[in-house]
Amino acid sequence: MRKEVVRLSGHQNQKITWTHLVDPPESELVQVLSSHQISLPMPYESYRATFDRYATCYYVRFYGFKMRSHAEMLEVVPFHMAVQSSNIISWSTVSLKALDRVSEKISAHSDLEYDSNTLTYYLLDELVEDTFTILDVFNDRLAGIEHDVFNASAGQAHIQQEIFRLKREILKLRHILASERDASYQLVRYWDTDGNQSSASEWSFQLYDHVIRLFDSADIYRELVNSALDIYLGSVSNRLNEIVKKLTLVTVLFVPASLVAALYGMNFDYLPGQHHPWGFFLVIGAVILMSMTLLAIFRQRRWL
Repeated sequence: MRKEVVRLSGHQNQKITWTHLVDPPESELVQVLSSHQISLPMPYESYRATFDRYATCYYVRFYGFKMRSHAEMLEVVPFHMAVQSSNIISWSTVSLKALDRVSEKISAHSDLEYDSNTLTYYLLDELVEDTFTILDVFNDRLAGIEHDVFNASAGQAHIQQEIFRLKREILKLRHILASERDASYQLVRYWDTDGNQSSASEWSFQLYDHVIRLFDSADIYRELVNSALDIYLGSVSNRLNEIVKKLTLVTVLFVPASLVAALYGMNFDYLPGQHHPWGFFLVIGAVILMSMTLLAIFRQRRWL
């Protein structure tokens, strides 16, 4: 477990303490919360953001996102916060760069006054802003899929697997953003009402607006992935049609030979050219001539 403590000046010389825990054991987490008279039910595993009010604090759960570079898989990192008037206790399973940036901003502007709600806004908004970079990664992957779809040499199985993998990740992201949209709306309503005189209320709806933009962008990417899937299935169908057409034309080229073989295979005493010394070669020449004529017609009409 890693523990980071940041202390900063608040309004009217009130001291604000932000404590962040990285991958804390449950016993250690309960101990830290109890030291501030905070009692919370242990959060269960769920991909839903939430906002809850308790007697001594309010609780927020949002999510950070990372891309596993070795597999290009979306990693979801829960971020929890228990907020009091002078204390913020947060924890996550892994370290998040967004939190490090907030800590650096606080250190660079130590002369500014904060309250717990304002700091909560900074933390959540920076976490939400990081999600835009995930959408950029999705955009690059989608562009690669579209390139592979129109590239006949690309492996078909690889394209299909990548489309469905990207679709699952976008749907997961959209599901989480839908819950963050609801939680952020409840949070900013809490800041703006209930007698809270917080400077965060001046721009609190920017957090809600950012989540809405992300949710709308996830919807757009979902539609783009569906379109890419339709294009992929259409291209597969077109290639199959081309293969069937060429096989059909090759079959038609051998129709004259099949017809002649069928006629001369009948059990009759007399067949034209049966006893002629050049009969076999004349028949083969006629078959080749008819096939070449069909081939010339196909090429003229650009069927081959």
